[in-house]
Amino acid sequence: MTKRVAVVMQPVRPYCRAVLRGVTAVSTQAGWECILIPAEAPPPVDLAGFVQGLLGHFSEKVLLEHVRRARVPAVDISPAQPHVRLPRVSTDDLAVGRLAAAHLLSLGLSQFAFFGTSDHYSRLREEGFKQALAAAGLPCHVLHNGAGAADALEQWLRRLPKPLGVLASTDGRALDILAACRKLGLPVPASVAVLGVDNDEVFCELANPTLSSIALSTQRIGYEAARLLDRLMAGGAPETPALLVPPAGVVARRSTDLPLIFDADVAAAVRYISLHVRDHLQVADVLREVPVSRRSLEQRFRKALGRTPAAEIRRAQIEVAKQMLSETDESMARVAKAAGFSNAKQFGASFHHETGEAPRQYRRGARGQSKVKQMRALGR
Repeated sequence: MTKRVAVVMQPVRPYCRAVLRGVTAVSTQAGWECILIPAEAPPPVDLAGFVQGLLGHFSEKVLLEHVRRARVPAVDISPAQPHVRLPRVSTDDLAVGRLAAAHLLSLGLSQFAFFGTSDHYSRLREEGFKQALAAAGLPCHVLHNGAGAADALEQWLRRLPKPLGVLASTDGRALDILAACRKLGLPVPASVAVLGVDNDEVFCELANPTLSSIALSTQRIGYEAARLLDRLMAGGAPETPALLVPPAGVVARRSTDLPLIFDADVAAAVRYISLHVRDHLQVADVLREVPVSRRSLEQRFRKALGRTPAAEIRRAQIEVAKQMLSETDESMARVAKAAGFSNAKQFGASFHHETGEAPRQYRRGARGQSKVKQMRALGR
């Protein structure tokens, strides 16, 4: 007897089309009659007594109710949701975050950030990303933002230390970062390296610069979900409540193209500077951690980053100071000490030389911009 299966998806999405190819590979062999139902609309017919199986996105409660009424085996391919207790095949989002960290770490970066939402899949990608960075002894800045909050994104990017590697929870979020960087005059990838998730080729290739992205194993998700549904319709049981499929890999494009920072000793030195910048760091301290001569390290720094180790220390110190000036009311003496300067006078001279502004002038400007944005957000 031919089994009729309802496949509930959004066929206009590239992700869903790839999943459907995996489903087709199983359904053709099993001889299913598949009915494609758009996920954004209620099913056009009552599924109870009409289908023998269901496969698709069932995170929406209205669709989940149709599944319950149908009383047939069903497999969900949505990210985990507390209210959905169906057998599930989906992306291993923790593994996505860990893979992203490995890619950005390989570029020799020492500053990292995550831009996402409060959605469950985004939180898991963030968690995997932060776990991998923590294992390397590195922190991660985080921003969760809703649609239309461009000001908050720009303010966040402006104050983060550079060079910076950013993982966005999706390609769409990564495009938001690219747009903000372009507006702020932050070069990508030299100042901000950007990595997305989904590898939507239209988005990634049209982006400026082209967007590096993590490709998900979408076709395999469809294949494994269809195999599981076939087993359930035959009276079997799932081996596990959720089968998590690891990502396929990173598709590197221009947004993370930093080939000159692959020098392992330079990368190690930059990380050490980032972690110890507040400790009145000197080049001699870095040389004790990286077993090369001072001359060699300086030459390799110039080749990889276009600046000396001493300049990198000063740049990192200034970034710490900028953040404190923008976000705290600490005295200049305390800011100087926290940023690794000997005293407030040395800090003031160095800050002015690097930025063209006195620290107090920078603080007034940063606070003024923040106040204007708060007033705009309140509609005043």
